[in-house]
Amino acid sequence: MNRKLLCLMLFIQLLFLAACGEKEIKVPLEDVGMVGIIAFDYIDKDSMKLTVAIPQYSPEAQRSTQTFTVVTDLVSNGIVEIEKLSDKKIVFNQLRVVLFNEEFARQGNVRKVIQHLYRNAEVGNKVLIAIVKENGEEMLKYNYPDKPNINFYLNDLLQPSINTAFNPNTNIHDFMYTITNPVFDPIIPFIDKNSDKIEIKGIAVFKGNQMFELINPKEALIIQAIQGRKNLAPLDITMEQGHGKEKLLIDLVENDVHLKSNKSMTSPKLTISIEIKGTLSEYKGERENDLFTTESLAELEKDVNKELEQDSKAFLDKLNGWQVDPSGLSEYFRMYHYGKWTTEKKREIVSKVAIDVHVKTSIISTGTLK
Repeated sequence: MNRKLLCLMLFIQLLFLAACGEKEIKVPLEDVGMVGIIAFDYIDKDSMKLTVAIPQYSPEAQRSTQTFTVVTDLVSNGIVEIEKLSDKKIVFNQLRVVLFNEEFARQGNVRKVIQHLYRNAEVGNKVLIAIVKENGEEMLKYNYPDKPNINFYLNDLLQPSINTAFNPNTNIHDFMYTITNPVFDPIIPFIDKNSDKIEIKGIAVFKGNQMFELINPKEALIIQAIQGRKNLAPLDITMEQGHGKEKLLIDLVENDVHLKSNKSMTSPKLTISIEIKGTLSEYKGERENDLFTTESLAELEKDVNKELEQDSKAFLDKLNGWQVDPSGLSEYFRMYHYGKWTTEKKREIVSKVAIDVHVKTSIISTGTLK
């Protein structure tokens, strides 16, 4: 019995020593291609075009970015094909941005790709996503004169910023959260090439797995306000509230929001109360020379309230007509619902909810008025 136990222990030790003796095969850094951006373009229901952009750090490289494009049916197969074209091992540890062209998104293919990347241990959760109007490959291969590296250019452009009024839920983690949550519909920045620049043209709203419609950055700001974002991008307001056409910019905006529902599933009603504080940075209109008293500013605040209430109500009614809910308004009915909450229930609620919006604006100071 002791001999058998001794033999077993020796056998285990030999296995352990053999495992420790195996050396890990390390790939030199100069032989690794770290993908910074990956783009997907729709071809047909069975194939797609996959393009990767890899930064080149060698001083001998003629271009700062190396790109490869293949046609494939699966993401994994495409990566294998790209490795055949490249002289380096392709890795995704430094992936920053994922692009999809509009047709790819409207065909409902974004979720499958993001799920694949989300499960890849090399890919970080904060990788940003954007929809390209026409062609992702062309966007990556275009030569931007004052932006030598497309990898850093796109990453910096898509970073959530107080001056870019799009919802910050644009990384792969937040996309997966919203698309699998029966309360939300995902939204993703929509970009396009304008001459030698790339611009955020709008926000793509999803309905289910498919890109459904576009909204503009000002409308996206309403989503941010309703979701309770404390600091908002500057409010650029054009209004006609009895004093002719007026344009004003309210900067350094602080936001506070409260939502209350009537808890009814048959006749749903929702009251949204928004309080904003900010600096009147700029004004153009007939009241230009009158905005130096408490009374005149109070009158302007009332008119701003009316304008924002009208704009917000019109935008939310439009979303309800589309039966999409990027703001998560249906959550204020789900919390009072007994039983399982489904996407179909969300669509039913938002299609018939009556929304009342109240805005209270406080102009705490004035900047340069003209």
